[in-house]
Formats: sequence, C-alpha cells, structure tokens
Amino acid sequence: MDLAAALDCAPTGERPRFDLAAGALVGGRCADCGGTAWPARAVCHRCGGADVRLGAFSRTGTLVSCTRVMVSRPGLEAPYVLGQVRVDDGPVVFGQILGLDDTEMVPCPVTVRVDAARYWFTPDPGPDRPQDDAGLHAPTDERQN
Repeated sequence: MDLAAALDCAPTGERPRFDLAAGALVGGRCADCGGTAWPARAVCHRCGGADVRLGAFSRTGTLVSCTRVMVSRPGLEAPYVLGQVRVDDGPVVFGQILGLDDTEMVPCPVTVRVDAARYWFTPDPGPDRPQDDAGLHAPTDERQN
C-alpha cells in the first residue's frame, strides 16, 4: 500500500476508538512494522507505512507512571489521577486512573474500561483490593474540549 491509499482513510475523528462489546480500545497496528497507535492513524508513526489495520487492543496493561492532579477540569473534579498505561498488546495510552490508592506501587497491572464516550483504567484487584472502584471520582458525562 502506498501513501496515497492513506488519503482514502476516514479522518481520525471518524475512526472507531472503542469496542463496547469487548470493553476495549480500538486502535491501529502497522502491517509493516507492528507499530501501534491509539487512536489509529492513517500512516504509521514509526515506519511511515500506510497499511495500518484497525483492531481492539487487550483489556489489560501496566500503569507505568501517574500523577495526582489538584486542579479541576470540565468533567473532572479535583483531585484525580492521570497516568500512562502500556496496553499489553498496544501503545502507551494516557488517561484517568480510578481506584488507585496511595499504597499502590507503580508499575502495577490495570484493566482498561470503556463506555460510549470515554475510557479509564483501574488497578487490577489484588488479594486485599475490592473488585469495585468504591466511589472514587467516577467519570462524568461532561467532555473536555
């Protein structure tokens, strides 16, 4: 596939980002080099190849860094936690982390969560961790611009 084929791809804003049935992020994987991106790009950011195929990524990953934010944003009441997650078979994705307590060590395993409008990550339950987010800053319907 040459780069001219990338011109026929849907614009970034029109490409699917979530697979609600699978509860996973949908991104692109380059057929030439295996590079991944979320959201999917028309051209691979690593090799410049235009054969980028859409697919759902794993629902699991590793939180590699995070920070507690003390300034509210539209749709996010402070304090909240943002972090970088390396999806097990995909890219590093930046997003909100729910249910992370102060005793959690990073890196730690997380699960990807999606709904119709947004995504977030939760730490995987350990032997002492409850299965639910226990009411910590649930996502709102208000979106940031």
